[in-house]
Amino acid sequence: MSATAANGIPTGACAQCGAPFRCGMEAGDAECWCASLPPLLPVPAVSTGDAAAASCLCPACLQARLDLAQKDLART
Repeated sequence: MSATAANGIPTGACAQCGAPFRCGMEAGDAECWCASLPPLLPVPAVSTGDAAAASCLCPACLQARLDLAQKDLART
């Protein structure tokens, strides 16, 4: 693991909003912060043909997607 990753420096950018954030898996941690959240599969495409669609989301965008999914489940 690099010293910068161990110090909490961002390791990637959000596939949705572009915000920098620290991905524990990219940093070499045993587990990422997102592992404590419910799974959200599949990660929806940001736009048609977007290669980053399967990439990680920042904490804010992932939480927003989880909230939206929860609302969708409550409607059914």
